[in-house]
Amino acid sequence: MKRSLLVVAMVTFLAAGVSAQVSLGWGVHGNYAMLDVSGQLSSVYGSGAGGGAHIDVDLMMITLRFSGDYVTFSPDQDKYRSELGQLLGNAATGYSIDGGNISILSVNANAKWTLLPIPVVSPYLTGGIGLAQLSSGDLTVKYNGAAVGGFPKVNGETKTAVNIGAGVDLKFGGIALYAEAKYTWILTEGNSTKYIPISIGITF
Repeated sequence: MKRSLLVVAMVTFLAAGVSAQVSLGWGVHGNYAMLDVSGQLSSVYGSGAGGGAHIDVDLMMITLRFSGDYVTFSPDQDKYRSELGQLLGNAATGYSIDGGNISILSVNANAKWTLLPIPVVSPYLTGGIGLAQLSSGDLTVKYNGAAVGGFPKVNGETKTAVNIGAGVDLKFGGIALYAEAKYTWILTEGNSTKYIPISIGITF
């Protein structure tokens, strides 16, 4: 009986110690991203922007970050016309492009490993896994006013995504500003879709 009480007391003590080391935070962030898609029109899409929100679970050794993000990429009109001219053998100036945005909606669970836990500036490594929904908007292509068809559209394709990156926290009291970059692979069929979101955010 005494041994059982001792075990219960030890477990209670350890649980209290762990809970004392766990803290929760939440925040928002903005994203600037670079997209790398495969195919003949890969040069058409470059940078995009968006934002998201996150929840941090700060444990004794690592921080778990659960985040949701939205990023959209618009095609470069001049590059699109140039690629279409080369692809279809027509004068690039004859093409007009409307729409065709690519959007990525994602949720991720990441671990953060602090490299130097110094008071104000704390660089860290991060890596994680999640789900990403890749979709494209309606695209209208015309050549000298006549519609040109045959361009595929992606409708809400959801795939596994993995990421790895690094960042830095700037801590001021109970608030942390941060900047991080993550190389992200969306495991689409055939060649994976890759993009690099650069996030600047605040955690309370």
